[in-house]
Amino acid sequence: MPEITETSRAGRRTAAGIGLVGVLLTAGAVALVLSDGPRDHRAVNAIVHGLGIALPIGLGLFRLSRRGTDRFAWLLVGTGLLWSLITLAESSASVPYSVGRIAVWMVEPTLVILMLAFPFGRLETLYERRLAQAAVVLAATLYLPTALLAQFPEPAPWASCGTSCPTNAFVLTDQDPAWVGELVRPVREVLAVLIYAAVAVVLFQRTRRAASLMRHVLAPVAAVAAYRAGALLAYLVGRIAGADGTFLEIVGWLYMLTLPIVAASFALGLLSQRLFVADALERVAHELREHSDADGLRQALRTALADPSLSLVYWLRGQGGRWVDEAGWPTSAPERAPGRAVTEVRVDGRRLAAIRHDSGLDPLVVQAAGAHALTTLENDRLIGELQSSLDELGRSRARIAAVADRERRKIERDLHDGAQQRLVALRIKLELIAEGLDGESPESAAALRRLEGDVETTIDEVRSFARGIYPPVLAQRGLGEALRVAGRIAPIPTTVYAQDIGRWRPEVEATVYFACLEALQNAAKHARGATGVAIRVVENGGLRFEVHDDGQGFFVPTVLNGNGLTNLRDRVAAIGGEVKVRSAPGQGTTVTGVVPVD
Repeated sequence: MPEITETSRAGRRTAAGIGLVGVLLTAGAVALVLSDGPRDHRAVNAIVHGLGIALPIGLGLFRLSRRGTDRFAWLLVGTGLLWSLITLAESSASVPYSVGRIAVWMVEPTLVILMLAFPFGRLETLYERRLAQAAVVLAATLYLPTALLAQFPEPAPWASCGTSCPTNAFVLTDQDPAWVGELVRPVREVLAVLIYAAVAVVLFQRTRRAASLMRHVLAPVAAVAAYRAGALLAYLVGRIAGADGTFLEIVGWLYMLTLPIVAASFALGLLSQRLFVADALERVAHELREHSDADGLRQALRTALADPSLSLVYWLRGQGGRWVDEAGWPTSAPERAPGRAVTEVRVDGRRLAAIRHDSGLDPLVVQAAGAHALTTLENDRLIGELQSSLDELGRSRARIAAVADRERRKIERDLHDGAQQRLVALRIKLELIAEGLDGESPESAAALRRLEGDVETTIDEVRSFARGIYPPVLAQRGLGEALRVAGRIAPIPTTVYAQDIGRWRPEVEATVYFACLEALQNAAKHARGATGVAIRVVENGGLRFEVHDDGQGFFVPTVLNGNGLTNLRDRVAAIGGEVKVRSAPGQGTTVTGVVPVD
C-alpha cells in the first residue's frame, strides 16, 4: 500500500509539473506573438498558438489523470510541448525563427502518428505503421536536410511574416541549389498532401467498419484529417500559382488552426466515448434479466457495446485453471485478429472471463461493461441460490412442524392407549381387592380406596397432559370443534367463531389451534381487566385467525416479546405463516395471523 500511495503521489507531481510547464509555455508563446510578431492580426495569431499548446497538453493531462500509462495522452502532451517551438517562427530574429520553422517539420509526422494512434495510442495495422514511418522518413529526408541547404520557402502558414521573413540561420550555402526548389520541394509537398489524404482515408475506413461507439469517436478526427489535407493542398497550390496574399493568408490561418481543431476533435471523440460508457453500462443493466444465463450475458454485451460479433470465454479456476465456452466445454484462450481485440475481465483481482471484441472499442469500456455484467449475473445466481436456500429452509421447517405434530399425535395415542389404560386397569384391580378386604380388614380396604383415588387423579392428569400435547378432538372433529372445547375450559369467558372452515392438513390445523391456544393463555395470564376473549377463524386465501381480549392493552413497542409470543411466531412461521400483535392502552390486545393452506 505505501508503494501504491508513493506512485500516485509521484504521478500527481509529474502531472502538476507538466501542467505548470504548459502554462508557462502558453504564456510565453502568447507574449512572443504579441510583442515580436507582425502587427496584423496579432491577437488572433496569439490565440491560435496558445490553443495549439494548451489544448493538447490539457487534454493529455486529463487522460493521464484517469490512467497514468495512457500512451495517447503522452503523445498529446509531447505534441503540445513540441508545438511551443513552432511559435518561435513568429520571431523577427533569425535563430528563433529558424528553430520554429524546423520544429514545424518535426510536428507534421507527430500529427500523423497522433491521428492514426487515436484513441488508444497504438497503430493497429501494418498499413498504419507504414504510413507513420513514411511521414517520419519524409520529414527526415526531404524536409530537415534542406534547412542546411536553402532558405525556408515563403510564405508559410506557420509564420505570419509573409515574404519578409528572417533568413535561415542554419543554411550553409550562399545560394539555394536549384534542385531544392525545382525538385525536392514539389516532391515533398505532394507526398505530404498524399500522406494526409491517406490518413484521412484510413480514418474514414476505420470509422465505417467500427462499432457504434468508435464511429462517434473517430468521425471528428477523420473529418479534421481530410480538412488538414485539403487546407495544405490549397495553400501549396496557391503558393505555386502565385495567389494573392489575402488568399494565402486565409488558407494559412485555416491550416494553422488544424492543431487546435485536432485537439478539439480528440476531446469531442473522448466526450462521446464517456457518454457511450455510461449508456453502455445502463444498457447492460437493462438487457440483463433476473437469472440471466451465459447466452443472455453475451447478447446483453453485444447490444450494449454495439458489437454483434462479440464473444466470451470463461476462466474456470482450480488445478491450474482453464478456459471454457458458454456450454462449459474446454476451449483455447482467445487470440487477437485483424480488427478484433481481446480484453480480460477481472473483478477484485480475480480473472473471470475474456471478451473478444471490435478492436475499436476501448478496453477500459469493455472491462467495465464486462465486469458489471458478470457481477450482475453472479449476484443473480447468488440471489437465486439464496432464494432456493430460503425456500428449502421453509420446506424444512414445514417438514419439522409436520414431524413434530405427528410425534405429538403418537405421544397422545401412546398415553391414551398405553399409560392411561394401564392406570384404569390398575384402578379396577385396586377396587376389586378393596371389595375382597371389606369383611376381613376394613382398614386395609379403606387404604386401598385412598390409593385408588390417587390413581384416578393420576389418570385425570395424564388425560389432561395428553390433550395438551395433541387434543384427540382436533384429529377427530377438526379445528372449529377443538377451539370450542378449549374455549369452554378456558379460565376466562371465551367465544369461538369458526364456521365452515373445513378440514386441512394436520400440521396446518395444529399450527392454528396451538397459536390460538397460546394467545388465549396469554390473555388469561396478562390481560388485566379482561372480561372475555373472542376467537375467530376464517378461510380467506388461507386460514386466518384472530384472538382479541378486552383488557387494558399496552403500548406494543415498549413490551418485549415473551416466550409465549416468540413460540407462537416461530410455530406459525415454520409453515410459512405470519403473526401480528396489535394493542394500545384501553383498547385491548389482538393477535392475528394467517397460515397458507396450499
